[in-house]
Amino acid sequence: MSHNGRFALIAICVALGVAGASAQRLPAPTFESVVAQLKSADPELRRGALRALGETGYPEAIGPISTLLRDPLDDIQREALNTLIGFFVAEPLQTRRYVGIVELRNTNLAEAAFDLGPYSVIFQPVPGELTANLASAMADQSERTRLHAVYALGVMARPSVDGRTAQALIRLLEDPEADIRRAAARVAGRLRVQQAGNALIASMNDRDESVRIAAMRAVGEVREWRALQALTDFFTYYERGPLAEAALEGLAHIAHASSQDLFRERLGDGSPLIRRYAVEGLARSGNRAAATAAATALESEQDEGVRLALAFASVASRGSGAETLTAGLAEHERYSQAMDYFVELGPKALPGLRAALQQSAPLVRQRAAIVLGFIGGSDALALLESAERDPDADVARAAERAAARIRQR
Repeated sequence: MSHNGRFALIAICVALGVAGASAQRLPAPTFESVVAQLKSADPELRRGALRALGETGYPEAIGPISTLLRDPLDDIQREALNTLIGFFVAEPLQTRRYVGIVELRNTNLAEAAFDLGPYSVIFQPVPGELTANLASAMADQSERTRLHAVYALGVMARPSVDGRTAQALIRLLEDPEADIRRAAARVAGRLRVQQAGNALIASMNDRDESVRIAAMRAVGEVREWRALQALTDFFTYYERGPLAEAALEGLAHIAHASSQDLFRERLGDGSPLIRRYAVEGLARSGNRAAATAAATALESEQDEGVRLALAFASVASRGSGAETLTAGLAEHERYSQAMDYFVELGPKALPGLRAALQQSAPLVRQRAAIVLGFIGGSDALALLESAERDPDADVARAAERAAARIRQR
């Protein structure tokens, strides 16, 4: 029996409660026979099969496990969701190294994994039955199951989702529970569900402030230009605080030419976040002169987040700034912002990432490798193949996963 086969057998026997000595006398159960137990009328057999398949770590188990998202027992549904999350997170959620220090205080593992961001997710196959079963769970009578399922979709699915899944997400934007509506807006933005544009615009007027904020960010992420006037009106009305910041963030992602005057006006705003979004909006607009003017206007900027945005704008205009972005990869508070900019820059980021892979700090090299996996392409793959030989095990593993992400596209 192969090493993987022995590992699978041990996992299955432990999960099904078979003692070690007895396990040696039993014929090895096949993958198919364990999958069949997922349909058993006995909930303990279903639970045992779920745990056995989860322990194997085989990606082929993702689809079969997802059938338990339709299980009549809430606890089995939620255990299936948490088991599936385990296939997609880079490390167990309790560990703290992969993309920075994370304190897990939320019992909703799907939400916790979503909050870690896309860079902590392993590129796994997403079978159609997985998204179909998640869509079913998102319509469950249990509020808790719906909430967990929508965040799980945000972790496991990739843009662009199929029509049925998109509609399930859109329906949740009208859920009675504000936490679920907020989750649906966040996930629609992360997955860039363009079909949700109209519903997200409506959600910008939700009675709950957290939903309104999530919706304003999401319309930006899906580049819903029809929200331009509403976002501008929101920003003009509020001017300060979370709602104004979310409105300008949405405008900065859409980066329409009609917003450039507003961005320029806000370069001198007292809020660092407002200044940052103004710089981002000018950078994404493709107006090199405006981006250069922003750099001049904020030459003495002290806020690190704004300085990173200025570096992003400079590199986007084919100027300098890669060194500042690379330095951002080492910052606990700012690394995800720097990673986002590198990914958005795409091939323009490769010289900076090549230099980042030569840095002495393993965490910088690790994060650079992760970013290369999102950028993709033959040049990024060549850099990763070299990084797979990095002396630091975490860097090498990150490079291997990133290279696999590119090859599996």
